[in-house]
Amino acid sequence: MRSSFVGLGLGVLFAMVLVYLLLVINFQSWLDPLVIVMALPWALCGIVWMLFTTQTTFNVPSLMGSIMALGVATANSVLLITFADEQRREGRSALEAALEAGSVRLRPVCMTALAMIIGMLPMALGLGEGGEQNAPPRPAR
Repeated sequence: MRSSFVGLGLGVLFAMVLVYLLLVINFQSWLDPLVIVMALPWALCGIVWMLFTTQTTFNVPSLMGSIMALGVATANSVLLITFADEQRREGRSALEAALEAGSVRLRPVCMTALAMIIGMLPMALGLGEGGEQNAPPRPAR
């Protein structure tokens, strides 16, 4: 179990570094990908908070869900930063571009997050044939 946790933890860190480097190549900038990757620690805080709130243990299925949530956070950050960059190129200030990106891209961000939530719900609830093996264990009461 420890080796699984260490492997997945190292996998998350390695994935964050690789995603950052890939974004550097894509954006041809060091700063924009840094802003995008800065959303990931906040996503991790939300993951830990929800695990605590639902009294779910930290296990392999929850780590897999965490990796999925980090991917969605990255995708949503890319949506916002790309739109804000376009607005800045059109002559708007950074604040105006950020506010415009937040209001215009709210629906795609919510749709992306909702798609991940709906897709992961059967696994989280342990529905379906043999689904209980992937559902996180419930604490004893």
